[in-house]
Amino acid sequence: MFPARFQSALLAAAVVLGGFCESAWAQTTETRVLSSQILPKDTYLHLSMPSVTGFREAFEASSAGKLWADPALDEFKAEVTNALGSSEIQEGFAKVHEALGLTVEELCNIPTGEVSIAISKASNKMGLVLYMDFGSHEAEVMGLLEKATNALKDVPDLEPASIEHDGTELVMFNVKSPAAKATPLAKEFGWFVKGERLVASNSTAMLKLILDNWDGSGEKTLASNETYSYIMEKCGSADGARLMTTYVDPVGMVTQLVQTGSLGEAGLQAGVGIGFLPMLGLNQLKGMGSVGEMGGEGVESVQRSFIYTEQPPQALMQVFQLGVVEQTPPSWVKDNASIWMSTQWKIEEAFNAVQTLVDSFQGEGTLAGLIENLASQGPQVHIKTDVIDQLDGKIQVIMAPGDPQSENQSDDILIALGVRETEKVADLLVKLTADNFPGETRELEGATIYEIEQPGGPGKFGFTVANNQLLIGVGGMQLEQAIRNADDLKPLAESDDFKAVAEYYPDGALMVSFVRPAEQYQRLYEMLRSGDAAENFPGMDEVFAMIDFSKLPPFEVVRKYLAPAGSYWVGDDNGVMMQQYSLTPQE
Repeated sequence: MFPARFQSALLAAAVVLGGFCESAWAQTTETRVLSSQILPKDTYLHLSMPSVTGFREAFEASSAGKLWADPALDEFKAEVTNALGSSEIQEGFAKVHEALGLTVEELCNIPTGEVSIAISKASNKMGLVLYMDFGSHEAEVMGLLEKATNALKDVPDLEPASIEHDGTELVMFNVKSPAAKATPLAKEFGWFVKGERLVASNSTAMLKLILDNWDGSGEKTLASNETYSYIMEKCGSADGARLMTTYVDPVGMVTQLVQTGSLGEAGLQAGVGIGFLPMLGLNQLKGMGSVGEMGGEGVESVQRSFIYTEQPPQALMQVFQLGVVEQTPPSWVKDNASIWMSTQWKIEEAFNAVQTLVDSFQGEGTLAGLIENLASQGPQVHIKTDVIDQLDGKIQVIMAPGDPQSENQSDDILIALGVRETEKVADLLVKLTADNFPGETRELEGATIYEIEQPGGPGKFGFTVANNQLLIGVGGMQLEQAIRNADDLKPLAESDDFKAVAEYYPDGALMVSFVRPAEQYQRLYEMLRSGDAAENFPGMDEVFAMIDFSKLPPFEVVRKYLAPAGSYWVGDDNGVMMQQYSLTPQE
């Protein structure tokens, strides 16, 4: 049906505009108890927006909100309003109003404080928890719950039950359908309302435990979970401001889902998989989380993430070790780049970890034997001496807008892997392409470029080695620039945009990146505005028929609201901290 497609269109648009909106998170200064202070300590997933009202206010103050309020967008907004006013959509809104007694707008305005979702354990049972602070909208919430209760009472497979706990009524429903026998997760569900907050769960024990923690002073809550509190401390700002927060303990969650029988028959296979986690070292992953917030001086938005792992890394965890990275792009990365990322992979440690792991399963010398066997076949390439030993661990990714005259709609991409000896890697490429190479070769500045056409794809795929870099490119422009390293284009390192972003890189970073969102979005924006987007979005014809995207203003109107952004990773005694940030757009 059209509404479903229209929802897909809005989702696609949200992805395009995601870069505009990442700075729209904020938190009020209220001291109300948050869900992290009442959820059980054994919580394995927690996603929270501390203040919906704060989010709305922050959006209006952000560059995304200012863009939406720009008069240059009025004509396009009128198009969207007209589309939403179509008879089919309005009929859907009318049905919602008739069924619930509230308009869609009134429903959206109900949440005011925190909204969160969690997966926790209480009384050896896993449960999903939905939490909403509705503020002054109690009448609307109670009206909706009354309608829901009456409707659920008419469902044959549901048995209503009313339970009182610590002076609060729990409205529960026991499930009598076959689904309840497959997993304890489907045996019951219900909710309670207290203190302008609605809490729903599929576990009576969970709701009771939350009520026991209601004043937020309990010692066995998520806030007291050592992993969670460490992550939140590392991700929070110096002044303690909290924004959109996330936390997940994937290993703990899967383990508990298996041990509590929550996965039913599938738990047997999952249990076998869990048994391998210590052997692989993956049980060292204790959790990960993030905090998003409005930035300070010069920075509009910041998102900090943290991966908490036991140290030192064991088994497969050793594969992901990084070293301190060079924070300045080399001269062959030019100012036309829209993305640059650089990191330093400890490739020798990674190989040794894989070798130890394989040998621990198959016997000492197994991997070395396999490598020797492969080296005696085909082009006779020795993976260890010809490949691993020639890579120095430097990894760079560069992207730039593709040729505007090209028929394909993809960016130009270059991956550069640092090598120790250019000549040896050049000999390796000759070996690999000696027989039945499905492409062509050409010479450029003393380097041999190997190219393969991709019919209907994103352009030529090419690779070569030059300037101690194994270069792998799609499109070709960035690859040729890296080989030539000519003076006709200014290096990215000398640009004002890069210097402004690099100012925030810390000493000892394990990864750094630079992004120009405007260059990322411009091609898609121009495609929408020109009317050529329908062929690239199959199934969206009705959306493009209802909304005239040519009413969008010139991209220069949008560009001024998009500032450069960056990110970096730094090591920690208990893992790695990652920070993404967007600069404040210049007025």
